[in-house]
Amino acid sequence: MRNVQVERTMSVDRSSVWAVLADYPNIADWNDGVKNSYAIGDATEGVGAQRQTELAPDGKMRMRETVSEWVSEERMVIAIDKMEKMPVKQATMTFTLSGGDETTLFTMTYDYEPKNAMWSLLGPVLDRQFGKGFNG
Repeated sequence: MRNVQVERTMSVDRSSVWAVLADYPNIADWNDGVKNSYAIGDATEGVGAQRQTELAPDGKMRMRETVSEWVSEERMVIAIDKMEKMPVKQATMTFTLSGGDETTLFTMTYDYEPKNAMWSLLGPVLDRQFGKGFNG
């Protein structure tokens, strides 16, 4: 299993950052690595909410994701249920928020298992690519 972690200190309160994350179906609005995203089903927040993401630049790589943990204004864990045209067998993404009233430390952790030995060798390249999308 490989791990990528990206941290950003934001000059906004935790509630404001959580409001963006809690708009679960619309990750494409702030993640440069996602071309399009939308809800699957009626649930758009909380444990069990699902979304489909189409990755930049062309949307051909797609993921179906399900929220497996939701702690308001603190933590969201997302299981990647299905991946199309991606070099990854399984993955979990965790967003963690900490900080005070004026700044928020946003941490994104991506744990993944490459599809095969070739992709395992290219792990450092994949790590950089996965981290690039989280500049929002």
